[in-house]
Amino acid sequence: MHFLLLGATGRTGKHVVSGLLSQDHTAVALVRASGSLAPRPGLTIVTGSPLSKDDIRRALFAAPSLLPSAAIITLNTVRESDSPFGARLSPPRFLADSCANACEVLEEASIPRVIVMSTAGIGDSWGKLPWLSRAFMGWTNIKYALEDHGLVDKEIRLTKMDWTLVRAVRLEFKDTDDPKTEVKTLGSSGDGMRVSDSVTVTSVARFLIQAAVEGLFIKEAVVVRD
Repeated sequence: MHFLLLGATGRTGKHVVSGLLSQDHTAVALVRASGSLAPRPGLTIVTGSPLSKDDIRRALFAAPSLLPSAAIITLNTVRESDSPFGARLSPPRFLADSCANACEVLEEASIPRVIVMSTAGIGDSWGKLPWLSRAFMGWTNIKYALEDHGLVDKEIRLTKMDWTLVRAVRLEFKDTDDPKTEVKTLGSSGDGMRVSDSVTVTSVARFLIQAAVEGLFIKEAVVVRD
C-alpha cells in the first residue's frame, strides 16, 4: 500500500515511516523543513505545510503513478521545549486546520481512509482519565494541545471519510519494541485507564499502521495503552 504521512518527522511519525517501509509499503511525507527527514527507498519527501491545501495536493501526486490508499496523521502541537510548561509555538488550531485540510484534499481525490493520532482525555475519554492526569493537563501548557486535539475530534466527524482516532495514553519515548506485544484497546472512552498507564511511540506507530492496513476501528475513536 501507499500512504500519505503528515507528522513524519515527529517522535511517533518517524516510527510510522520505519514500520511502513519495513513492511514493503511506500509513503510520501509532507514535511515543513527541507532535510528534516532522511531519504530512504520507498519514501518520497515533499516540503510544505499541512496548513496549505496546495502543498497537500502536491504531496498526494508526488510519487509517480502512485496514489495513496490512506493517510496517517501524527502531527502534534509545537512547544518551545519538551517541558509541559514550554510555551506553545503552533497556531491555536494547527492540528484541527491541518486535519480539515487533509480530509478535504483526500476526499477530492476519492481517498476514503484517514488515521489520526490523538490523545487520551479527548471527547468521552476525559471523564475516564484519573483525576491526577486531568489536574496535570489543566495546570500545564499541555492543555493547549488538548484543546486542539479536541477540535480535531470535531472536524474529523464532519467528514465522509473512514476515519480512526487513536487516543494514546502517556507516551514513552523508547526506541525499543517487541513486535509480538500488542497494545491494549480500551474503547472510545478509555474504560479502565490508570494513572500509571503509558504506551511507547513504537507501539503506537505499529498500531496506527495496523489500523490503516487492516481497516480497524472505522469511524471510531480508541484509547490505547501498552
